[in-house]
Amino acid sequence: MEIEYNSHQPEDDTSHIISMLLMTRPQYQAEIEQAVNSQEGCEVHGNDEKGKTIVVIEATSNRELVERMESVQNLKHLVSSSLVFHQIA
Repeated sequence: MEIEYNSHQPEDDTSHIISMLLMTRPQYQAEIEQAVNSQEGCEVHGNDEKGKTIVVIEATSNRELVERMESVQNLKHLVSSSLVFHQIA
């Protein structure tokens, strides 16, 4: 899927909010959650004991959103990630 990075204008006050489901082995879950929470605009909103973690990411542009998503997706020990929801407000 191609993303239009230039569609955001500086005078825009739009916000992008996504949620993702991350999967990791349970022994690495705390490490993944700490890494997510340490990144700007990223926050863990829930988890279970089997390694599932729900993450919300906020950004003010498409480019910033993709950079934050990719940063989360490149975390060590992450098995998979799925985009669940994307809202432009």
